[in-house]
Amino acid sequence: MLKRALSSFLAVALCLAPFPQASAATAKAGATCTKLKATSVVKGKKYTCIKSGKKLVWDKGVLVKAVTAKPASTPAPSDSIPACPKMDSADQSGISQSRADSLIGMSETAAEECATSLNWGYRVGQRDSEMFATTRDYRFDRVTVVVLLSVITRVDVG
Repeated sequence: MLKRALSSFLAVALCLAPFPQASAATAKAGATCTKLKATSVVKGKKYTCIKSGKKLVWDKGVLVKAVTAKPASTPAPSDSIPACPKMDSADQSGISQSRADSLIGMSETAAEECATSLNWGYRVGQRDSEMFATTRDYRFDRVTVVVLLSVITRVDVG
């Protein structure tokens, strides 16, 4: 009777235990990956998923500089904080890359508010080292941003 109860408990515990996802596996040179051109930063190295023969594997990795956060300070008059551009009729037919780049340097919330005020679609493609799933459809009225330490570092139209 005790063995039956113990085995039932073990079976239930195994069913409820979280299973690690394959996409959450740590990148390691030569290990298999799931998405071509996906990137992962592990211990100061940036690995990219490449195709080797018929398999997808992580490359050897490239050293990346560690980003250090600067202590917060009150902006001096000489500091330039990017301003949201004014509404332009050209935005109705599509956002130009130069106008989209005006979001670079803004805080994440300020960039989202700016994009919303200009009637641009807005989505985050990457925040720090976490990449988000995005569709591959190209939309002329949407920007996809990369956020590093709560600041927009890259903007792509589409």
